[in-house]
Amino acid sequence: MAEIAFIIPSREICAVLEDLLIGSEDIEVVYARLEEGVMAARKAVLGGARVLVSRGLTYRLIAERLSDVSVIEIPFSGYDLLRAYQEAVKLSTQAAVVESLTVLEGMASIEAILSAPDAIIKVNIDDYPEYASAVSMAIDLQADCVIGNQAVVFEAERRGVKGVLLRSGHEALQIALEAARQMLALHGIRDANARQTDVIINTVDSGVLALDARGELTAVNSEARRLLNIDGDAAGEWVDRMRQYLKLGEKLTGKIERIGSMELVVNYLPIVAGGSVVGIVATLQELRRLQDIEHKTRQEMSSRGRVAKYTFLDIETRSSEMQRALEEAKRFACFDSTVLIQGETGVGKEYFAHAIHQAGTRRKGPFVVVNCAAIPENILESELFGYSEGAFTGAKKGGKMGLFEQAHGGTIFLDEIGEMSELLQARLLRVLQEHEVYRLGDDRIIPVNIRVIAATNRDLQRMVRERRFREDLYYRLDVLTLDIPPLRERTEDIAYFVRNFIREFSSQYRTAVERIEPQAMELLTDYDWPGNIRELHNVVGRLTALSLGKSITTQDVLRVLAKRMDLSAPPPATRSLKGAEDEAIREALAKTNGNKQKAAEILGIGRVTLWRRLKELEGQQ
Repeated sequence: MAEIAFIIPSREICAVLEDLLIGSEDIEVVYARLEEGVMAARKAVLGGARVLVSRGLTYRLIAERLSDVSVIEIPFSGYDLLRAYQEAVKLSTQAAVVESLTVLEGMASIEAILSAPDAIIKVNIDDYPEYASAVSMAIDLQADCVIGNQAVVFEAERRGVKGVLLRSGHEALQIALEAARQMLALHGIRDANARQTDVIINTVDSGVLALDARGELTAVNSEARRLLNIDGDAAGEWVDRMRQYLKLGEKLTGKIERIGSMELVVNYLPIVAGGSVVGIVATLQELRRLQDIEHKTRQEMSSRGRVAKYTFLDIETRSSEMQRALEEAKRFACFDSTVLIQGETGVGKEYFAHAIHQAGTRRKGPFVVVNCAAIPENILESELFGYSEGAFTGAKKGGKMGLFEQAHGGTIFLDEIGEMSELLQARLLRVLQEHEVYRLGDDRIIPVNIRVIAATNRDLQRMVRERRFREDLYYRLDVLTLDIPPLRERTEDIAYFVRNFIREFSSQYRTAVERIEPQAMELLTDYDWPGNIRELHNVVGRLTALSLGKSITTQDVLRVLAKRMDLSAPPPATRSLKGAEDEAIREALAKTNGNKQKAAEILGIGRVTLWRRLKELEGQQ
């Protein structure tokens, strides 16, 4: 198959070419001129020719009619012009050359070399179809011999004037051949690039369509054909739609388009080169598939610590009040609605949040915990909602996904929600109402499918009355409200917790402690526990570490609790605790032979506190 075809309007030049191309099987030489030359060119292209070579008017016609094919013009070398000049001078008294401006300038250079300026009349052909009038002009200027191409020579001789054919010699043909081979090599590079591009666009999981500056379809990959049900190269209405966006020359991303029952996310991206729009690319992805990918991504992130750790089995109680709270929580878990957990600090609100998530329909989704009181407001906003690249100084390249996005398909637990600023309350309200977020520095809306569980140790109703908490947000949260009773209202759980905590800390600290004396347990039961289970856990840990024997004694308990109580004021516990404190002070003084400094150290209190307590005892006596 010949990839280069010479369409030559001169048999003489054909003969020169055939000698030049001996052994070159990839090049075809055809004798044809003007319209016949165009027909021969079309036939050569159908036969596989990638590059066409011709000259004169035939070249012009081929270049015009086959604009999508590479066409090389055979030039005229200096030797060609010199040979024609010498032949014309011998045949005439006044010669003229009728050709393009480039040829005329070349002829002027020959005249300058020969020291014969303006020896030949020069007539420029701006438009080759006007060659007849150009010959007439030369004759009117007294030319008796005309130099030109085949058509010009024929016309001159028809008028009775000698004609000298401007031939392309061996040198010019060699230049044209080299240019054709270079063009063919360039086609090879372009083909390789096109194949690589085709492989790339058919590898990506998005549909891709591209138009050039004229609005012609230049690329469509297999995924686009599948999504749009395109048969062959017909993209129909999509190409028309892309042409509209091509005229606008603006980038449009995230547009939702519907094809039958399928929704697509489409991006229209103009191709800009040298400051001008030279085409447009459309990328298409199935919305459902994008959502699946997003869900898997969020699940992957949830596997990095975004999981609930506790179930309802981890919440044990002997209290009827606590049993009631547990039953309510289990019922709430069945409903995919917002839950507000209220209770004092340390009662186990986070345990309930974990358990509700684990027992609900979102158990396979992420569980994201946010302590609203532990994070400064400016940082909390970017953590919750995320940010785009360049949103603020120090923002990560590519931006960051917020915690609401990470909780997609699962639950976000907002602990200490009563500490949230008014600004963030407003943004949280939008999330609850619209189920969508937008990152800092970005106006792109991101839908989120989440369940919100909030917790607080504050009186939100009172805060609403005092205008420190948004009323509309409160009513959004107060859908399923769970009240966790404090430890002082379920004292029957204290002994159970103490025994469990002793086992935990004895193993952790490797101590010999196995039990607690009954009177010491009574002291713990009588204590008010403002910090609830968290405080009890802390106290038992300290007792286990400080106790020297196998049992935690009354004195051990008093020593630890004394630091949590102001002994100069009436204690919140019962008279049994007060009497035990007085007895512990007497025992400590007896053991130290009245040394108040040592007695205070044993009791774990300061000398001033001990002195004040002794004054009270003296007053009672």
